[in-house]
Amino acid sequence: MASRTNEFTLIIKHDDEDVEAAELFVDGTIGGRLYRFRLDTGAARSSVMFDDYTSGFGSDGTSTSSGVFANSSDDLIIVPNIDIGPIVKYNFTLVRAAGRDPGISNLIGMDLLKDFRCHFLFDENRVLIDANDDLDAGYGFQELLLDNTFHPYVDVRCGASNAKAVWDTGASITIVDSTFIEREPASFQEDGSTSGTDSTGVKMETRMFIMAAAVIGDHVFPPHRVAAVDLSHVNSTIQVPMDLILGYTTLSKANWVFDFARQRWALSKQLGVS
Repeated sequence: MASRTNEFTLIIKHDDEDVEAAELFVDGTIGGRLYRFRLDTGAARSSVMFDDYTSGFGSDGTSTSSGVFANSSDDLIIVPNIDIGPIVKYNFTLVRAAGRDPGISNLIGMDLLKDFRCHFLFDENRVLIDANDDLDAGYGFQELLLDNTFHPYVDVRCGASNAKAVWDTGASITIVDSTFIEREPASFQEDGSTSGTDSTGVKMETRMFIMAAAVIGDHVFPPHRVAAVDLSHVNSTIQVPMDLILGYTTLSKANWVFDFARQRWALSKQLGVS
């Protein structure tokens, strides 16, 4: 059963080809049954795979979502309860994903997280939920932009440009819109290619770059590897177009406080910096 403490554990699954890239998972339950979920702040809705248990729920409508490369449409179901550590919801609506692609997984999205304050401690592989923190006032909170489906956006200063970036725990690597790279060529050095998979399970070969040092929340993040993707498709479907999707390769370089309920965020600690 899920823990009733004020935190849950992050399960880190590193990429076989890129040791700096990783997926984040958490354990929880649906109707008392154990499930493992990808933790995905880039997803509007939480979802569960079609299986022997979830197949017993009648459809309560359909949900259409947009991945970086493609769209998907799945049934909605209402489950009696879902528990992720201290987060418990009853009669909760989930997307039931019918896809069998290995890139598809159960996931926790912003519909479950949006009412909470989450302190992501990447150096300890855990997330504190609504914890009392005496250092809270010293974090230097900034306003958090949430779109109409609660995707969290932060500003990134890269070269001479200010970029809109979705803070996405569901992305194993940071993605930069190819148009933004064309606008700031001095900030990106090409570095081969890799195969990427979006939230719908679609795979595509993507060009890789080393992004120069960038500023996020008044902190300088060192140069690191990013993937270049044409984001025009997904940007055409969302309220706030994005220049970057900040994934694990960037997120793991700091500890972050996201107070989704009060629409504010801060870096609590930069990692690997003396």
